[in-house]
Amino acid sequence: MKQYASSARIQATPEAVWAILTDSAGYGRWNPEISRVDGRIALGEKIKAHVVLHGGKVQPVTVRVTELDPGRQMVWTGGMPLGLFTGRRTFGIRPCEGGATEFTMQVHFSGLLSSLIAKSLGDRQPDIDALVAGLKKWAERQ
Repeated sequence: MKQYASSARIQATPEAVWAILTDSAGYGRWNPEISRVDGRIALGEKIKAHVVLHGGKVQPVTVRVTELDPGRQMVWTGGMPLGLFTGRRTFGIRPCEGGATEFTMQVHFSGLLSSLIAKSLGDRQPDIDALVAGLKKWAERQ
């Protein structure tokens, strides 16, 4: 099992942050870790996230939107059959004083092959941090 997490206080409303997170067509404008999302971000839908790996290689990853609590949390889940590997990406937002938003991002790998897959991907923490920083910068410009 491997987990990465990052968070930031964003000077934008939760509604504004949520709108950015659920706009699949907009990911390439602000997100250095996911260059593109194909599909509609909605509960139960399959989407394809084009994840930028170290060295600039882009890896398309098909995931399903498994949880969607509008304005609060979204979870993307993907992996391999039989529970050999499951990747789970959780986006969370919480309102703060003054109309700001606390954003949290967690990536969790589990399953029999999770250690091997995590090792092959390298350290994802800088990439998760970059996603959070990109969201903060974009949301605060809007």
